[in-house]
Amino acid sequence: MIQVTNCGHDSLHPTPCRFEYRQGLPDYLILLVKQKAWYDTGGEKAALIPNTLICFPPGARIRYGCGIPGYNDDWIHFTADADDQELLRKLKPYLGRLISPRDFHRLSEYVRQMTNLFHTASLYLAPMMDAFMHLFLYALLEEAENSRDSMSPQYYRPFCELRTRIYSSPAAAPPIEQLAASMCLSLSYFQHLYKRFFNCSCGQDIIRARLELAKYHLQNSEISIRELSAFCGYNSELHFMRQFKKFVGKTPSEYRESI
Repeated sequence: MIQVTNCGHDSLHPTPCRFEYRQGLPDYLILLVKQKAWYDTGGEKAALIPNTLICFPPGARIRYGCGIPGYNDDWIHFTADADDQELLRKLKPYLGRLISPRDFHRLSEYVRQMTNLFHTASLYLAPMMDAFMHLFLYALLEEAENSRDSMSPQYYRPFCELRTRIYSSPAAAPPIEQLAASMCLSLSYFQHLYKRFFNCSCGQDIIRARLELAKYHLQNSEISIRELSAFCGYNSELHFMRQFKKFVGKTPSEYRESI
């Protein structure tokens, strides 16, 4: 189990500040930095720029601060038992290193929710915090891996939001040219970024979203194939059936019968 020993969200310091732990701390410390600051890399000061993250392991010498008023960060202190050694092993290569998440807001939002929960008297506080920390750390690892690719990070969050809209309402997905225009991008660059971020083309994702919706209703409703094809965004029942067969390996009727 992962135990959060303390945490905070949007911790604002109205005066210049400095933190130093020469002997280290008994737990892990994660900082989500929101204001330009500095930290000690071993005798030398390095910049902490806004929207970066750094994680210190137990026992590490920690020294950081901000020379102007208004330093702001999120922070988490936590420990983990033997059951989570594999997760900590994955985290180890990124300890003490600056990470520039493409979706910093997502991580900060997790900390906000954890901080709100941490200060409640919930009967299930420990397992709920453990679940939140697993979610946070796996998201952190994903962001750490993604940060190796610095290509157009300013577009990552808008593309994630766009993809969520596609999967929420695949039948309403507009033409790809219109999606590119909504991002003020050329069609070719839009397609390039979409594939870079999600390892598939936007067109493939729309088809996948529509077919997943179709599979759900084939499993859980009595809707007719004709109605389902229109419901999932197809103008032609025949086109829907051919596409379903191509990607699923069965016709919609065969799929329903096999459930």
